[in-house]
Amino acid sequence: RAVRVAWYLVRIVAAFTIFTAVAATFYAVLTAGDLVFWNFFGFFTIQSNIIAMVVLILTALHTDQPRWGWLTYARAAATTYLIIVTAVYWTLLVNVDVQTPQVWTNTILHAVSGTIMLADWLLEGPRRPLDWRMSWTVLIYPVVWLTVILIRGATDGWVPYPFLDPANGYLSVALVCAGIVALGWVVGLGVFQLTRWRLITPDDNHRHMPDAAVASPDDEPEARLALESDPA
Repeated sequence: RAVRVAWYLVRIVAAFTIFTAVAATFYAVLTAGDLVFWNFFGFFTIQSNIIAMVVLILTALHTDQPRWGWLTYARAAATTYLIIVTAVYWTLLVNVDVQTPQVWTNTILHAVSGTIMLADWLLEGPRRPLDWRMSWTVLIYPVVWLTVILIRGATDGWVPYPFLDPANGYLSVALVCAGIVALGWVVGLGVFQLTRWRLITPDDNHRHMPDAAVASPDDEPEARLALESDPA
């Protein structure tokens, strides 16, 4: 029981840490006179960290309870996004202005948050690997994000990252987009299939949803997306 309470608090603190980093970054850009609201919240890093913050809070509220299946998939997706954020930033963007001027907030948004999400997934992930046929779900948000960014790049000229700049040529941008989608699917598939070590084991009293709401392991993957009967 003590471990469950501790993990609940860890998730809440982690969510608050991410919120603090986003808020402090917003304030720093605002006071520097560089804030354009839609541009700031157009960065994949900012949006992914906000998604992770919300997912952490929702997961914390269900630390010792059965979870709806969509929350498990949301956790997998948020973990995937922040792994990509960390990898892309430290390999391609470390010397690029991505509107994270403070070292401590930059570190949280581009390293710490991803580490937290991956650790949370490994330590208290689903009892079984998720169905790989549902790994496409992690691509929904990145595809929508890329579509919006490409439209903005072609209309008002703003792009968050230099490798998405139309000035590089549309073939180059198309290849980059294809690479991002492919990377997202590969990382997401890896997150789905990771062998999890469960630090927290559910109590017998919290093992099952009502019978009418249970999706069995043999159900179609779409049914398991709606509801996961095996609590995590």
